[in-house]
Order: sequence, then structure tokens, then C-alpha cells
Amino acid sequence: MNMRSDSLIHTESGAQEAKLLNSFFVLYKNARIYESSNPVFKRQCSQVLELLHQLSSGSDNIAIKAVDGHFFVNATFVRFDASEQSGADDIVQEWEDKGIGGVEFPADITFEELEYFFTYKATTKLCIGDFDTSELVSEEPSKTNRIRWLTIPESRESIPDTAEEMRRQFRAAARKTFKRALTIVQEVIVQAESGEQLNISKTKRVVHSLIDHIVRDESSMLELTAIKDYDVYTYAHSVNVSVYALTVGVHLGLDRPRLSQLGYAAIFHDIGKIQLPHDLIHKPDAFDEDDWRQMQLHPLLGAKTILRNMKLDIHTARAARGAFEHHINADFTGYPKLHYKKRTPNLFSKIISIVDSFDALVSGRVYMKKMNTPEIVITKMRNHMAVKFDPFLLDIFHRIIGVYPAGSLVLLSTDELALVLTNNDEHRDRPYVKIVGNRHGLLDETIWVDLASPEHAHRTIIRPVNPQRYGLNVRDFILDD
Repeated sequence: MNMRSDSLIHTESGAQEAKLLNSFFVLYKNARIYESSNPVFKRQCSQVLELLHQLSSGSDNIAIKAVDGHFFVNATFVRFDASEQSGADDIVQEWEDKGIGGVEFPADITFEELEYFFTYKATTKLCIGDFDTSELVSEEPSKTNRIRWLTIPESRESIPDTAEEMRRQFRAAARKTFKRALTIVQEVIVQAESGEQLNISKTKRVVHSLIDHIVRDESSMLELTAIKDYDVYTYAHSVNVSVYALTVGVHLGLDRPRLSQLGYAAIFHDIGKIQLPHDLIHKPDAFDEDDWRQMQLHPLLGAKTILRNMKLDIHTARAARGAFEHHINADFTGYPKLHYKKRTPNLFSKIISIVDSFDALVSGRVYMKKMNTPEIVITKMRNHMAVKFDPFLLDIFHRIIGVYPAGSLVLLSTDELALVLTNNDEHRDRPYVKIVGNRHGLLDETIWVDLASPEHAHRTIIRPVNPQRYGLNVRDFILDD
């Protein structure tokens, strides 16, 4: 899994949990500085209390747990860097020295109970008993006997599986961002079709959200690009191309401003197609010569649409050039034809060219005649890379996609059907998968398996599976949890 750590990173599904963690450790540290009568202390205590109550819906208790450097609020995994936030690393180390793994609050905890806990926690004597909990012993136990310290578990079975929980949280958050990106692309295209001035601030924000997810865990986003049966392919294609392009940009080490410009340009690379006849874009048959002649106008139309409908800034300039150049090949073939001094397409255009072609080919657009598997597509693109694609960038993209791309179905040696979730960098042929079926049919409960782990050495991938051939829909497997 590709994850990079910022000072505080959380999935969208755990935003409140992350806020609680930060507020909790801030107050835990400040309680050693401020008297309980201090307004700052009381304000921070009220904030923690409010967050606890917000997260208490449907549960009797709220537990904050630190296990092997990973943080959980109840069963929700939260990306939290204890070394850089609120002095949390010192506090957690102190807990570990005393055998403490966390603290559990009742859902209906009062301000008085919480205040007393933070006021006396530094001087309290802790009694750590059996695994479940131990009570906080103080001069006034009636005020704190509902707050319980949690011991460090001897077995990891007593906490959520870190790897699996992490993947579940990232995948859930990725879906929300991907869906939001689809909605925003639709809004922008409708505006462009009406000739309106485009409000691009939403697009820039969603690109930054895509960047955040890709930097943390690119596989959770790449998996969603495998869904090809969206109601309106144009919107999904624009988001897919942006996701692919941003992933390449991250691997190239581009800084955030350039990643933002790249992702933005990728989203708008095909916007010129809104100027083409609707019947042409949705034609159910293969294109004839006249169809292709019209289709080859969309790069120029795209550049004009962007420059006409967007406020001119660096993002707009990058997007216009990307739209114009993404079908110009390395040897200056392709389209539009350049009748003036030939100029090599820039880096962003070269990246967009690769990922646009890949997504179109694996999606089986009508003018491509049929859908192809990723490995067939990559092989086809490599055979033409001398004239069409930049070989260095194509090689990077091939390594990103991997032997078995995230979101693809594979057959295992155990006659099991599995969905690829995450590639293992050290063992590219043994990814992290979700087993969805066996020789008896689809499973009611899926099984998450890391094929690189010794316990699953008996499972190997035999070959990729084309879901259409067996009447399966990969969307069902990606979105079923």
C-alpha cells in the first residue's frame, strides 16, 4: 500500500474521529499546565465532551485506543501522527510504560466527570487488572468510576485488523471523493454546454481531494477506475484520466501545485467533445471516415472552450494546452495536424495522452470495438510507444498498473475468484485481494487475503478473469462493502 504521512491525515469517513483524537491529546497535555478553573481548560474540555457526544450515537461507550502506533476510535481506524500532534507520542509512551492501550468513556459522560478525569489523570494511581479494563482510582472514585483504562492487548484479535481496517477506511473515503468528482465534472460540462462562465473553484478543490487520497493510498482510487458501466461514460472517463494522471505525477515527484494543475488539465482534456454532435459521441457502431474527421476536431474545440469559458490563470493555460496536445504523438502524427513549427507536447500532455488511451481501450468504447484487459492494452501501447507514447512515462504507468491492476478479477490456484485490492511492491504477482467466490459460486461473506503472507502461500494467481465473459459485473465486487 502506498501511504505517506502528514501531521494529521484522516479519511473522510473518520473526520470526526480524527478531530476527537487531536482535541483529546491537546487537552491531555494542557491539563498539566492549566488549573481546572482556567477558561482555556474549560473550553477545551467542552470541545472534547461535544465530540464524544457526537460520536456516541448507537454505542454505549467511546474508546480511544493506541495499538502498535495505530489509532482507533472504537473500531474506526484514524490516520494520526502522534509524533507531530499535541505531544501525543509522549503521552502514548507513558501509557505503554504502564500497560495502558487507551481509555474508554461512557456515551453519556458528563462535563464534571470529564473535567475530573483530565484534572487528576497526571497524579492518579492506575490499577491495571485483567485485559478488559481497569478503573481509575482517585480520591473521589464516584466521579470517575465510569471512565476505564484499556490495557494493551496480548492478542491482536482483540483489536480491529490494522491492515484490513485501513484498507476499508481508505476505500470508503475514496468512493466519496470519486463520486463527488463525478458530480462536479457533470456540473461543469452542463455549464460548458450552455456556454456559461465556468466556476472552477469546486473542480480545483476536488482535484486536491484526489491528490490527498492518491498520496495516502493510490490503490483505493485506482480500483474505482475499473468500474466501466457508469450511466454517462464521459464523466467517469474524465475522472479516471485525472486519477491516472495524478498517480503518474505523484510517482514522478511533482510538487502539489503542479499536481493540482495536472489533475485539473486531465479532467478537462476531452471537454471539446461537447461541441460535437450528440449522435456521434454515442454512436453504437464503429466510426466511418467522416466520423473520425469530426472526432479529430475535439482537441482544438476543447482548447477554445477552456479559454473562452474560464478565467485565465495557470490552471486554465495548462488545461487548454493539455486539451489541444493530448492526441499529438511523439513523432508529430496524430491530431490536430501541426502546420506551423512543430513543438513537442509538454509533460502534462504526454501523461494525459497515455492514460486517456489506456482508459478508452480498457473501457471498450464503441469506436474501439471491444473491451480489452489491462495487460493486453499495455502490451498494445508498448508496441506503439516509439511513435505515440513517451517510453519513460509509459514504463512508469505500467509499473503503477502492475501485473494485476487494482479492481481486476483473478482466478486463484484454489479455484477461488478474487478482486485485486492493492499491489505489493515487493511481490507484484502476489497482491492483497478480496476473495468473492469459489467453485460453488459467489460468497455471502468475502474474505480479505494478503497473498504475500506465508499463511497464504498455497494461493497463487493463475490468470486474470474477464468479468463480462462470465456475466459478472466488477462494480458489484468493488462496492459491496
